[in-house]
Amino acid sequence: MVEPLYVPVLPVKRNALGAYAALAPSVRARTMPLWTLAPRTGPPRSLGHRPEAPVDRDTTALTHWLQVRVSEVIKAQQATPAWLDAFHVEDERRPVTTGVWELLADSPLRPVTGVGRAEWQTTACAELARASGNGLGIRVLLNGLPDERRTDAVQGLLDRIGSPPVAVDLLLDLGAVTDEHHSADKWALRALDLLGPLYRWRTVAVMAGAFPGSLPEFFPAAPEEAHRFDWDIWHMVRHVWSGHPLPVTYGDYGAHHTGGADQPSDSGGGPPWGVLRYTAERTFLLVKTPTAGEDRSVIVRSHARQLVGAHDFRGPAFSAGERWLRDCAYGEGGSGSGNPATWIWAGHIQHMTYVVHTLRAFPGHAVGALPVGA
Repeated sequence: MVEPLYVPVLPVKRNALGAYAALAPSVRARTMPLWTLAPRTGPPRSLGHRPEAPVDRDTTALTHWLQVRVSEVIKAQQATPAWLDAFHVEDERRPVTTGVWELLADSPLRPVTGVGRAEWQTTACAELARASGNGLGIRVLLNGLPDERRTDAVQGLLDRIGSPPVAVDLLLDLGAVTDEHHSADKWALRALDLLGPLYRWRTVAVMAGAFPGSLPEFFPAAPEEAHRFDWDIWHMVRHVWSGHPLPVTYGDYGAHHTGGADQPSDSGGGPPWGVLRYTAERTFLLVKTPTAGEDRSVIVRSHARQLVGAHDFRGPAFSAGERWLRDCAYGEGGSGSGNPATWIWAGHIQHMTYVVHTLRAFPGHAVGALPVGA
């Protein structure tokens, strides 16, 4: 099996699912998402923090909802591997075991566990990994410099997974890194030093997100730039880790902020604006765009023309994301100017395509040893 070249962390929502399905086959073949299920209902969650009591009390509705969401992921994957993290819906055990794990047993999807999760959850992941032969992922959230306590916690997970040994992936998640005053590269390198020797990992990925979670109230009509700090982290890790026998794969949160899976799916409307976005070499180009108003489509198209006219624009033949931006920019009327979900969809497509094309240019692709099958 060819190991992934790129690991995008994507929410199980229609815009991200549609974006992955719209990738060119050559791009999709080297892209292995970490899909994260959003809550069905209730307040927004934060990955790594559990509510004091279960939020979704309607177990029948939750079970059905999970079955539909997981089926959508399986359909989008087209029989290719990916990870599925159900952290936000693990408060109720029965809907997860009946709505998620049963479907995963006959799919190529790999369940995800992690430090701090319930013992039943890790045990269920291990049993599913052995029964399906797909293995599993351990997602380690890094919000500071890890120490030996984190090593002990991950070793405890590996002990709980037990024997016979199964294929296990290490998913190092740095979360949001949106300013220059961070030490995320040091956190990642320290985690690799501590956790790399614990197991014969099948895949090791380092993931971070740099897309801004919010924009200023007064945002200029001209494109603004947000620096891709996640890409900086990758270059720093690559520089230090180059030549190490343990290969490390690049991951990010696509062209959306890291809280994409924290917002409930039935949360209703959003703000009266969205963002047209485009990925350049070191930055995201962003244009704040209205979602309502008499001249909305005229404004959206004028904003799209600014992105299409940027010197970084790669042309409509590059991906379906670029084609949509071109068509939006030069179309007429309200139809075809999109909405916030469409803008995220197009943004994800062009971003993931660009990342894979960029990574292909690196010798050996991943940091460290050459990936299996590359």
